[in-house]
Amino acid sequence: MIITIDGPSGTGKSTVAREVAARLQFTFFDTGAMYRSFAWKIVHDGIDPANQEKVIDALSSFHFEISFDQERAYFVNDREVTEEIRTREISMIASQIATYPEVRNHMVKLQRKFGRSCHAVFEGRDMGTIVFPDADLKIFLTAKPTVRAERRYKELINKYPDNEPLAIHQIQEELNLRDKNDTTRSISPLKAAPDAIVIDTSDSTIDEVVEKIIRLKPKTQSRFSTMKFIYWLVYSLARGFFKLFYRLKIYGEKHIQKGAGLLIANHTSFYDPPILSISCNEEVHFLARESLFKVPLLGKLIRALNTHPVTRESADINALRQMIRLLSEDKKLIIFPEGARSKTGKLHHFKPGFSFIAKKTKATIYPAFIEGAYEAWPSNKKFPSLFGKVTCVFGSPILWEEFEHLPKDEIEKHVIERCMHAIEDLKLWLEKGAQGMPP
Repeated sequence: MIITIDGPSGTGKSTVAREVAARLQFTFFDTGAMYRSFAWKIVHDGIDPANQEKVIDALSSFHFEISFDQERAYFVNDREVTEEIRTREISMIASQIATYPEVRNHMVKLQRKFGRSCHAVFEGRDMGTIVFPDADLKIFLTAKPTVRAERRYKELINKYPDNEPLAIHQIQEELNLRDKNDTTRSISPLKAAPDAIVIDTSDSTIDEVVEKIIRLKPKTQSRFSTMKFIYWLVYSLARGFFKLFYRLKIYGEKHIQKGAGLLIANHTSFYDPPILSISCNEEVHFLARESLFKVPLLGKLIRALNTHPVTRESADINALRQMIRLLSEDKKLIIFPEGARSKTGKLHHFKPGFSFIAKKTKATIYPAFIEGAYEAWPSNKKFPSLFGKVTCVFGSPILWEEFEHLPKDEIEKHVIERCMHAIEDLKLWLEKGAQGMPP
């Protein structure tokens, strides 16, 4: 779920967004920190912010990271800039460079990348209008100009007690200038989304605003409730079976977000397809040989379970078309990139087919690692062991934005390498004790 909180400076949106995220146990993202971090880099590199060409060139060497260990920290090219980006100078430069289309496009990609990884509250100026137009809840905060100036004055006094503070009228002039820049720019101007809920914070406390937003939060709809009855029935029975006989454990389900996605995993056992599908908390789709659909009853059952036929005569082309169609319909599709079950239980090199699909559709890739399925039912045995222990862990989504800057003829190779490393990292995470959120 994504909640956006937009508004001009001095409306309390950062404090409100941070508190809403804490109350809901969501991740809080201060998107202004991304722009300020880039503004810091511009100043650090001695670039004139008015020189649009050089500012845009600097994007290629801008690497932004957030650390969530205890206190939130921001890093630019491995250097922490958490405190340095909070000055008035940096704020004004951030507002200036945010008017450049290339800068905004770059930041939007970063923000969407973070947003696809977890339930989050995003605070900024165009979150509900441009970055996340399909957000589950959009809030736009406003306040009287005098109230905003007073709040900004108190904030500066608290943050920089040793500095000579600006007068209230000077702060008001800065806010007016920044509002003008933000509301009149041609790219992503500051404004409330048509479906945003506007809240005036002038006469309200932070707690009152937070409470109001919490009450407005839509109830999370269980993805199980959207399943077809026959799918839900078989899904529930299979999940119960694996939990009873194989003590199935699932990690990282929160990594899986709405929309099209390729679920990829290691493949060692006949059990892998059902384990992966019942570990996902929404319907998934498969491809299978057309001959299976001709078997009485089985054909109807697997069709009801979102299995799609592929003819042997044109298997490769037909399969690619089927996969592209399903992903274009925002479906989740299971693919085992190794192409066949591993006879040793070890991860084999991936076939290029899935990377072509990823390149063609730009769908999000969800890496997964299945542990214990090989011991429960390896490919060289006709029947499975009745008892065992099986684990499925989903890793952080791999987004297309990671590869689009690469030369076109190198993208598929990098997708394969990135996905193989992701699955190997999940295996290592389990071996180290499965502490915290999967990588």
